[in-house]
Amino acid sequence: MRRTISAVPFGVYQDEPVLLYTIENSHHSKLKVLSYAATWYDFEVQVNQRPQSLVYHFDNLAAYINTPYQVGKTVGRVAGRIGGATFTLNGQAYHLKANNGHQLLHGGDHGLQTHNFKGCFDPHGDTVTLTTTLLSADDGFPGDLTVTVSYTLTADDEVQISYHGVTTVDTLFNPTCHVYFNLDGQAALINPQQLRINSTKLVHTDHEKVPTGVFYVPTPAYDFRNQPVLQTQLDRLLQATGKTEYDDCYVLDHQDEPAGVLATDHGQLLINTDRNGLVVFTANPDRTQSDHLGDYHALAVELQTLPDAINHHGFGDTILHAGRPQTYVNRYRYVAK
Repeated sequence: MRRTISAVPFGVYQDEPVLLYTIENSHHSKLKVLSYAATWYDFEVQVNQRPQSLVYHFDNLAAYINTPYQVGKTVGRVAGRIGGATFTLNGQAYHLKANNGHQLLHGGDHGLQTHNFKGCFDPHGDTVTLTTTLLSADDGFPGDLTVTVSYTLTADDEVQISYHGVTTVDTLFNPTCHVYFNLDGQAALINPQQLRINSTKLVHTDHEKVPTGVFYVPTPAYDFRNQPVLQTQLDRLLQATGKTEYDDCYVLDHQDEPAGVLATDHGQLLINTDRNGLVVFTANPDRTQSDHLGDYHALAVELQTLPDAINHHGFGDTILHAGRPQTYVNRYRYVAK
């Protein structure tokens, strides 16, 4: 069988049709993507000759529009928080409209997560390309920014997501996919799965989850270097801090190793990025799923330059210059056991 790509209707958003694209490779793995918010809808692999979903998803467009969890969506221009909704670029201060307390979260209320992208593909290819433009007049950032998000499914079950930005004047550019994983399907708890993060330090944040500019060495409850079981770490976290969830940003150590690994009985997902940050967030995007505190059906993994980088030395460069397009690539490969 050759690889194929198809597109079917998935609803209507702001009077425009939303399409669901499916890329299928030669051994029947499937990558599914929505034009709305360039959303990673699903990733199905074959386990014991049956399809196994690895990505948390909804079955209708209304759920994607209404969820506060940004499920699977491309977020930005700038993923994460910008402290005080304020930054300075080229000597000019920008004060944007806060949408998360006093902060700007995921680029504001007109970010990529609110757009229905235009798509194109070769029916016999391996890539769906989605494009939209963020206007300075809409979101307050300098420059009109054209963003192209390309989803590729390779023959060896690797999902590659590239983010290409072109701007009219210097601006900020740090998008990511707010994907949630559960390698055993979203009806199962993610607690028994194992997580490894290639990091020896975390970003310290204040009470509003805004980076303070300081890194710190993880205590045992936050240390995922040896691929512990999530439940074991959640138990440690509760005992040490009284918390029952993770919502933390790790500073990645080495580009030549996977940024992270999520593993279960049938296989593992190897996660790679060309940027320096990995945010993890334990969640139940369907709030009716779990009544027991600390039971989770999904783990968000956001690969990006460290949040609020424009306001902190040593956090990375999120400036996109006019006339100098930039491309970032995140990769997720499933390997069966």
